[in-house]
Amino acid sequence: MVSYKRTKPVKHRWFDQWLVARGEPLTRLVRKIRDGVEAHEKRQRARRPDDQRKHLRIIEGVVCNLAYAVISPPPTGWLAINTRNGERGKGRYDNKAFGTTYRNVLALLEADGLLQRQISDAIRGEVSSIRPSRRFADIVVAADIALAHFGRDPSQELLLLTRVTRKESPITRERTKTRKLEDYTDTPVTLSYRAAVRELNAFLDSADISFIADGIDPAVDPYGRTLTRRFTIFDSQEPRFDQVGRLFGGFWMSIKKERRKQIRVDGEPVAELDYSTMFTRLAYADLWLQPPEGDLYAIPGLEDHRSGVKLAMNCFLFDETPTRRTWPPDMAFTYETGADNAGADTIQGKLPKGWTVSRTKKAILTVHPALERAWGRGLGYRLMWQESEILMAVLRELMEQNVVALGLHDGLLVPASKAQIALEAMRRQSRAIVGVELPCSIKA
Repeated sequence: MVSYKRTKPVKHRWFDQWLVARGEPLTRLVRKIRDGVEAHEKRQRARRPDDQRKHLRIIEGVVCNLAYAVISPPPTGWLAINTRNGERGKGRYDNKAFGTTYRNVLALLEADGLLQRQISDAIRGEVSSIRPSRRFADIVVAADIALAHFGRDPSQELLLLTRVTRKESPITRERTKTRKLEDYTDTPVTLSYRAAVRELNAFLDSADISFIADGIDPAVDPYGRTLTRRFTIFDSQEPRFDQVGRLFGGFWMSIKKERRKQIRVDGEPVAELDYSTMFTRLAYADLWLQPPEGDLYAIPGLEDHRSGVKLAMNCFLFDETPTRRTWPPDMAFTYETGADNAGADTIQGKLPKGWTVSRTKKAILTVHPALERAWGRGLGYRLMWQESEILMAVLRELMEQNVVALGLHDGLLVPASKAQIALEAMRRQSRAIVGVELPCSIKA
């Protein structure tokens, strides 16, 4: 009997439903293609005003995505799309314009030779996808369209709440997790959080931020500055906004650290600032205790394994029970931070052979006996929220001083000449929010 191994589905970059045109060259191209689509439709009667607005928004979105794929090609050359109606357009995370006529617009543009389509392969688990045709690519190049000509739809939701549901098989004991964006009812807290992110985005959008091309793929889009703030809830928890809360979406967050030296703000190279051993210090603050002097990750017997100590201490802070017996696979611990885990942080660390969970925990407690009260109760996600609150406060203070700062979870990038101003703000806001001044410095 011949057995066939099923190949893994190809994952394409997703179509961005919030992409819009804001530069004249791209706006002109959208108008031209819109006129062509409407000429080919041959409708007997006009659409209702709201339907017409949605129809035009779909055309703009498709043209912008195809044009962006010409300038910044996706790794596979294709853009994944979802044209199923279902719940589309009903939730706060959906662009309500992309409804029942989405497929019709794609078909019209395909018939006009502007895009190519691949229909979903249900057997392999692949979604449908599109890509710009050669003819469309030539039009974009001739129109001299650049990255600066793309914008973001202001109706995009900036506050994301993800529910993580964890299950364990009663037979195999295998643990699985599902992640899904959760709808929620706005409160004064969410309205305040969203307004703060929107204000920050407007400030960054008008800032002088650039990236000196380094010839490395993928190319960096310095106009990718729209930030969202992500919160997480677990299993049966009610919607709440005091877990995680980190910012995501800035181009500077997704590039490798060594490439950040190519960023320019107001024409200046940037300095990277961060808080020292922030998570452990926040745990001490939660206990209303003062941590010992020096490097908090310096543990006797593990002097050459600082990254392993950091991983271990973070594991204990995120564990919900004190029953851990083994380390994470490959000694890499990943935080749950998003619906698709795209923005998740992973800590990797190595410990010497023979350093079990029990032995490592005992060694750490010889230096930090008080932390035993902070471990094994799922405190880590609330500490992440405190971290995010500090960062938002720092960014707000610097914005009020007209200092452009790019957030990095537990640190930020600022023009080199503004580093001392930023460090003072970091110290001041940590003291205001958690009651202690967290040490911070310029990274070498």
